[in-house]
Amino acid sequence: MKKENDKNILLAAGGTGGHLYGAESLASELSLRGFNPFLFTDKRVGHLVKGLIQGNVKEIFSATFTNTSFYKWPFVVFKILLGFMSSLILIKKIKPKAVVGFGGYPTIPVIFAAKVCGLKIIIHEQNIILGRANKLLIKLADIISLGFENTVGVPKNYRKKVYFSGNPIRKDILKYQNPYQALTENDKFKLVIFGGSQGASFFSKTIPPSLGMLSNKKKSFLKVFHQVRLEEVEHIKNFYNSEGIDAEVSNFFYELPMLLNSSHLIISRSGASTVSEISAINRPAILIPLPNSIDNDQKLNALDLQSTGQVITRDQKDVDSNWFFKKINELIDSPNTLKEMTKIRDSKVYNDGAKNITKLIKGL
Repeated sequence: MKKENDKNILLAAGGTGGHLYGAESLASELSLRGFNPFLFTDKRVGHLVKGLIQGNVKEIFSATFTNTSFYKWPFVVFKILLGFMSSLILIKKIKPKAVVGFGGYPTIPVIFAAKVCGLKIIIHEQNIILGRANKLLIKLADIISLGFENTVGVPKNYRKKVYFSGNPIRKDILKYQNPYQALTENDKFKLVIFGGSQGASFFSKTIPPSLGMLSNKKKSFLKVFHQVRLEEVEHIKNFYNSEGIDAEVSNFFYELPMLLNSSHLIISRSGASTVSEISAINRPAILIPLPNSIDNDQKLNALDLQSTGQVITRDQKDVDSNWFFKKINELIDSPNTLKEMTKIRDSKVYNDGAKNITKLIKGL
């Protein structure tokens, strides 16, 4: 008879949506397959975690050397050591059969502890370029799973460990999936805007003024869902109200998966999870990569999807309110153009990422 902890699987992820959504999706799939997933992450996790038993989510100390002053490095090392020691204790207690790392600096102490404990290790890279944490941890991995088929940065001597799985897509995203419907005379043009915790302010400064430039007729059938920083909510709400634009403004949309699936156009950043989800639900989008993303990963993610014709990508330095006005105005006038953008030319749809990684876990 198998022991109860034979079904325990440990997931490690940085505490941002980009890392956590993949872990959340895999956790849901593992639970369906009879496994008991645990998640080690950092204190930023907040309201983002779903699909896991709350007692199975553990906070791990960690820190990053990136953008950290040299004199603070001893403190960073100390926090990583604390994270390593707490990970060792928790791993000994949980006794997982394998660990899957989703990137981000909180995975570093967890994966090192897992190696010391002799666990099988899968490193999943969500972006089209190998991230810095995964570059450090790749030597410890038994399997390297990739979210993009043409991921760059994996050393040649590790290619035999590489498997293309696709990125895990959240169940909530796929739950509301439906064919794209072009705008009709009786429709509201549904525009969904979100920029993540680091990128929302740029959209708050540029997009509302651009929508204010639209004709009164176009404003009347516009329906905007705009995610902004908490301190910007009232200001952006007041602006839309003054322009007669029907808009819902919030710091966080819990129903975002449903909104994305009912949208006519999405404007967003281009983190790996966002790009994979937009691809999976086949919605037209304008992607503005975060300009200071590490290793330019957001731009590379966006350009990969742009090659299918599904999205329009522009660098932030080349975009202002006038550009957004012209582009949005043009697309509202051309519903057939938006419809054409949803026609698959070179599929980037990776709906089975969670299932594929689960198969890899079973194989180990």
